[in-house]
Amino acid sequence: MGFLAAILAPVIPLLSSLLIGIATPFAHWIVFISNAMSATPVVAFNRSITFMFLFATLAYGFWKGKRLLIYLVIALVVIQLSLTYFGWPGRNWQVANCDVGQGDGLVFNLGSGSAIVVDVGPEPESIDSCLSKLGIKSIPLLVLTHFHSDHVGGLPAVVNKRKIGQVWISDLAKPEGSYQLAMQQLTGLNVKVVQQGEQYFLPQFATKILVVWPQLVLGQMPTLPGDGSVVNNASISLIIKNELISVFAGGDIEPAAQELITNSGYLSQVDLLKVSHHGSAYQYLPMLDKLKPKVAVISVGQQNSYGHPDQQFIAELKGRGVQVLRTDQSGGISLASPNKIRVTGKEWWQIRWG
Repeated sequence: MGFLAAILAPVIPLLSSLLIGIATPFAHWIVFISNAMSATPVVAFNRSITFMFLFATLAYGFWKGKRLLIYLVIALVVIQLSLTYFGWPGRNWQVANCDVGQGDGLVFNLGSGSAIVVDVGPEPESIDSCLSKLGIKSIPLLVLTHFHSDHVGGLPAVVNKRKIGQVWISDLAKPEGSYQLAMQQLTGLNVKVVQQGEQYFLPQFATKILVVWPQLVLGQMPTLPGDGSVVNNASISLIIKNELISVFAGGDIEPAAQELITNSGYLSQVDLLKVSHHGSAYQYLPMLDKLKPKVAVISVGQQNSYGHPDQQFIAELKGRGVQVLRTDQSGGISLASPNKIRVTGKEWWQIRWG
């Protein structure tokens, strides 16, 4: 009905509004049930055993002629298949950007409940919820691009609830309070400082990682007054790729660092750009021309006080043919490929499947 309303809106707006009015109570009910179920603890069953039980029950229903039981089993199978094939993040998702408000939380799927996680948002609840929906129980590599609280505030939910392999950090121990708190939370873990030029290959996951920043020249770069530039420009920046998708993620790097990265010879074309610094106006446009992304994701909070994202920068992205997605508008975002995108939606009518 919502699809029909969208088609009729430009032609018969009154009828479109009527259809939306009819559909809204049912849609809100679906969302209510979905939220209630997602918040309810459940016992996980082996899917094969579950389906065997359902089909055995179905056969029993046919044998005994119990029509109500037959209909109930069919409904349960349809619901299960719908959740599997049409829900977020989708069966074959490769990359997901969590909706953590004004902060960052990027997840690169390694399969079998494991993932590379780049930043963990400003608080534990949102990143924990996202990782749970994604089914992530093991994090072979956790990257903290820098120590601003909107990138490391969610650490407790990640390190206390999931198995962590190695943690990467940059070499700038600022802001001091946030850095010290984060390092306390990382006690006992394998923490490594990384810098430009380091390359890693995870053969068991067929995944390559190239560190394109930082260099150890952070104090020599120009700063932007009042914007935390020194810390932002210390952000670890990476290209992560497998055979299906490639991603550039650069924390909060600003033009000074972006220019050096662009001219470093380390950049290559990627499918997905996780836009730096929440889509602020502080961007070095030639870097876009080097990366040539098909999709850009902006991780940003609704009605934030910083004015993020910058509309002129969004226009620059769109002018280059880049599809722009924003967490403040779309909620959580997942990609199976540059052409297969799913979003959770902030409201029921924004949910869409690609």
